[in-house]
Amino acid sequence: MKKIFTLIAVLACALGVQAQDTWTIAGEKAILGVGWAPEETANDMTSEDGVNFTLVKTGMMVEANEAGYGFKVVKNHSWDESYGQEGGSDNATLPIAEDGEYTITFTFNAESHIPSATATKTGDYVAPVTDQTWTVAGVAPLCGTAWDPANTENDMSSTDGVNYTLIKEDIALEGGVGYTFKIVADHAWDKAYPADNYTLTVTENGKYKLTFKFNKETKEVGCDAVKTGEAEFGDKIWTIAGSEAVLGTNWDNTDENNDMTDMEDGTFQLVKENVALEAGTNYEFKVLANHDWAENYGADGVPDGPNCIFTVDADGNYDVTFVWNPDSKELYATADEATGIKGVKNAAANKNTTMYNLQGQRVQAGFRGIVIMNGRKMIVK
Repeated sequence: MKKIFTLIAVLACALGVQAQDTWTIAGEKAILGVGWAPEETANDMTSEDGVNFTLVKTGMMVEANEAGYGFKVVKNHSWDESYGQEGGSDNATLPIAEDGEYTITFTFNAESHIPSATATKTGDYVAPVTDQTWTVAGVAPLCGTAWDPANTENDMSSTDGVNYTLIKEDIALEGGVGYTFKIVADHAWDKAYPADNYTLTVTENGKYKLTFKFNKETKEVGCDAVKTGEAEFGDKIWTIAGSEAVLGTNWDNTDENNDMTDMEDGTFQLVKENVALEAGTNYEFKVLANHDWAENYGADGVPDGPNCIFTVDADGNYDVTFVWNPDSKELYATADEATGIKGVKNAAANKNTTMYNLQGQRVQAGFRGIVIMNGRKMIVK
């Protein structure tokens, strides 16, 4: 009996060790040695009490960056759970005042989920002796893989060490769609140009020869597109992805439950009924085509742009209606008190006088300005 009890105790201890979470720093290459790699065990943190974790990186050659190098803490080598600034979704940052060799100490509290980092200069900066590699990283239709700075097939070439090019042929592009990309240095996101994505748009469907261009000195980015053939594109499935509290899944581009319905008036709608919302919380979302982030739109209809946001004034249950116009690239959401009526709202059958402002908040009859009513924008004077 004693042996059985001992065996159970040993197994319990073993299971306890296995269940312990691993916390890892993932961020920019300059401060971690590898760029945004949650699987990198060399950047695992250690702890003596299971609450406060640290990671120390020594001998890091880092150039000055007042805006700060970005990083997050990830759980169990996966992006499924990660924490940034103040424990939120934004990247935490480590500003560096001057070029130098640094010892960088990362800390993380597993209870508050707040990461931090400090940098101590230990020597002068020594520039790498190898030439930089410049790579095109962007949406999959342009690059074959989506936003992958490590894809050597997209490395650029140069004859003078200043002007770099990459030519890609037979690339099928759809007219009017914004295809975005950046030029990155040394297969990492530490240096990427332009600061805002470069957007390539062609006027008509077809296959194209693309010449990506980059000037290492001026950091100017460009892309020439020459049509070389025809290409056909089928009808698109439009899906809303965003905050889990509204959509049931967290930024899941594959969730068919969040596919929109064609309203046959040029718009698409998705209604999420009886959703519990909190006052003042920013609920974020985007729309994407064919369950793929290659084509997505947010605020102001900008490809790969900032997220759309809506809020409510009071805690409660709401019917949230998302509306998307593929032609004008208008995307917004409205939230009305839950009615208990199930089914997709039909644009023709659900006419009412409820008005919302451009943030999706319900407004009263005396409101003056631009409003949304029955899925349409109008001016109330």
